[in-house]
Amino acid sequence: MTEKFKKDKKTDSFIFVITVAGIGYLLLMIIILSAVSINTTSTLQDNASSTMKQIADITDYEIDEVLRANEQALSTVLQNNENIKVFENGTETQRAIAAQNMLQLLRNAALAGADINTLFFYDLINDTYISRISDDTTYSESTSIEMAIRELNEEYPDNMPTQWFYRQIGNKNYLLRLYKNKKRMLGAVVPLSKLRGGKMMNDVVSFTFVDKEGKIIEQFGFGEYPDQETVSEASEVVAPGASVWANGKRYLMVRNKSDGVDISLLIGMTREAVYRGFQTLQVVIISLVVAAILLLVAITLYIRAVVYAPLAELLSAMKRIEQGDQEIRLTKEALTSEFRQIDTSFNQMMDTIVNLKMKSYEERIQFDEATLKYVQLQIKPHFFLNALTTIHSMSYQDRGDDIREYIERLSRNVRYLFKAGLHTVQLSEEVDHARDYMAMQEILYPGCVFNYIEVDEELNDYAVPQLIIHTILENIYKHAVSVDGLTSILISAHLEDKDDEAMCHICVEDDGEGFPAEFLEQIQADEMTVKENGHGVGLWNMKKTLSLMYRRNDLIVFSNKEPHGSKVDIWIPRRVKRQSSVWKI
Repeated sequence: MTEKFKKDKKTDSFIFVITVAGIGYLLLMIIILSAVSINTTSTLQDNASSTMKQIADITDYEIDEVLRANEQALSTVLQNNENIKVFENGTETQRAIAAQNMLQLLRNAALAGADINTLFFYDLINDTYISRISDDTTYSESTSIEMAIRELNEEYPDNMPTQWFYRQIGNKNYLLRLYKNKKRMLGAVVPLSKLRGGKMMNDVVSFTFVDKEGKIIEQFGFGEYPDQETVSEASEVVAPGASVWANGKRYLMVRNKSDGVDISLLIGMTREAVYRGFQTLQVVIISLVVAAILLLVAITLYIRAVVYAPLAELLSAMKRIEQGDQEIRLTKEALTSEFRQIDTSFNQMMDTIVNLKMKSYEERIQFDEATLKYVQLQIKPHFFLNALTTIHSMSYQDRGDDIREYIERLSRNVRYLFKAGLHTVQLSEEVDHARDYMAMQEILYPGCVFNYIEVDEELNDYAVPQLIIHTILENIYKHAVSVDGLTSILISAHLEDKDDEAMCHICVEDDGEGFPAEFLEQIQADEMTVKENGHGVGLWNMKKTLSLMYRRNDLIVFSNKEPHGSKVDIWIPRRVKRQSSVWKI
């Protein structure tokens, strides 16, 4: 029944209903916006890819036409082989005439197409180079081409590449197609500038010629040029005729499909250029969706400020009240009169509840203080009785000097014990008192105790309950130390984390017989039965003192060591849990 009530309460919550409705509306707007955006970007990307593929197809056709025209010219020259035979078998005069005829033949072959730039014939036997160059080719460029042809003859002493290949000559880039045997060489040279086409060039598309390793040869066009890293990435992944995004979707790239050429042409478009074609209607739809989302955000912020924030503060205050914080009050001024009235009524109700509980609370404090005083009064007389017993024992042993020294040290201990109203002292004071106490006991047990004290300097001013170490030492001297053997007492204090809180960890150990099993069981179960002249009075009161001062029952642990001996671990928090008139920290 309770679980069903909680479930119904949650689903009937105003905040829950408004939140679910708002989230649903926001998700719907986001879905609409996402659908419009995805559809638009997909459409624009498809359009851009289609445009670049069309450009690639046309460019492929133009390049093929240029190369085909040059190959057709070379074929025409090869078919007229009469002059070529003269170079092989004729006299010097005949070869001179054949050279003029060959030059005219090259010129006539070049006239067949406007895209033919340079045709040449190279007689390797007689080292005769004849070329026809276009009117826009300079003399230095022609000379560089001739030198490159001669170098290629040395580079390829046998057969030439069987397809068009790329070569940089001077400061220009060229494609070459060569036919060669041991006696002669015939070829065509086409500048890459002849392959640029231009029929489909626009202000957003860039063209990049790359070699077979993917390195940039030449770039042209009016679009933004991609860098070498982008070109290399696209060259590795894009298939001829396909489109692909490169450089983290910075560029959309398409590669041409020309065959018989060892270079490729990459056509690219930036992301900004691809998506600049948003239609007005699509922009309007997106704007409306964004406006709807902004309106929802504004309404949500208003509801949060006017309704949700006051309710959240009220619920938070009620939760803190359940955890025991009765000082909580609603301090923020609400924006509506209804919530201001609720805040005023809530604060008045809390004032009434606190006033009603104050009497009961003060009575509990007085009871705790009375209990603590009783416990402390039990500890101090216990020490005095032990001291008087010791003096009485030494008087029968005729140890007058020892009695006087013992009484002198006892007086210093008494002054420490009777510091009026002091429940906590600095750790250094407690340790000094422990040294005085052990020095006083040395008179009674000369040479029977070895003690070692190790305390971190940073803990010298740490506040600890008075007599916390003294009580344990008193128990050790009573039950573990004897004149028949040597007893070791080790005292240490270090800063240590316990339950995610930095505390002073005090450890007192001895190598005596240890605590009786019955004592350990009873003190662990908080069912201590104090026996006369047995373990219990001081140690039990010490545990009670820690519980009253720090409101915790896990700050002291009694245990036995192997093979024998006792150990007491104490953790002292930095501050007591609750201050009162008798606590001076």
